[in-house]
Amino acid sequence: MTSVLEVGVKSVMGGLFVLAFALLAEALQPKRLAGVLAAAPSVALGSLIATVAFKGHHDATVAARGMAVGAVAFTVYCLAAVPALGRLGALRGSAFALLVWCGVAAILAVAMAG
Repeated sequence: MTSVLEVGVKSVMGGLFVLAFALLAEALQPKRLAGVLAAAPSVALGSLIATVAFKGHHDATVAARGMAVGAVAFTVYCLAAVPALGRLGALRGSAFALLVWCGVAAILAVAMAG
């Protein structure tokens, strides 16, 4: 029952943070930043708060490190995808960028663990 409650709390927290960030994004210019501000960071923040409440600071620290590694790897993915799509086409360019993402995430995860 605790895991069901935890999932429910994470869902509500994520939704509340999405709403708060969406309201903030509405006030900012340009409007294309609204999606960036409203989605992933707010859900991650809600999830971290619920993780602290249900599992403690240690588990939240581990989760936050994983989120940071994923964010850096995704940034490198985006930087690799733009030229790869132009040079290799959609399928091969996407596959190449995905391999870059996985490689960077693996390297960073090993570096953070050691």
